[in-house]
Amino acid sequence: MSKINLLATTIIITLLSSCGFHAPYKNSIINASIASSRHNAFADELQKSFNHNTPKTLVVQVGAENQNQRTASYTSNNEASIYTLSLSVPIKVFNQRNKLLLSQTFSANTYLNKMNSSQADRLQIEEGYQQLRHLIIRRLSKKLSKLNEN
Repeated sequence: MSKINLLATTIIITLLSSCGFHAPYKNSIINASIASSRHNAFADELQKSFNHNTPKTLVVQVGAENQNQRTASYTSNNEASIYTLSLSVPIKVFNQRNKLLLSQTFSANTYLNKMNSSQADRLQIEEGYQQLRHLIIRRLSKKLSKLNEN
């Protein structure tokens, strides 16, 4: 019986990790002011990742996000079958004395299979960009933790 439980647990863990499931990452140490030239989805998501109970020690300046969608593969009928989604966001981080600590453009990309419905494609693309935002926020949070330690 224990072999079956071990096998079932292994299969479930493999399926969850392969579909992109992860425990929510919230950096509990950092809080920062966010400056954005205009209202964008990345700045909103970044704001949610901060701990609002700690004092703001950094200022994060978020530029406009650049979304790019390209066709990566075609079917025999010359229709798109796989998309490449790319997202890049320029970020500048300052300390409280307005000293530049980090200036970098963070980027990420992913591949999506084309669905048969245009509405399903649109939803899948929106979800793809949302996942890319979370990936960039995790990378940025790690860098901010290192900057905050110094």
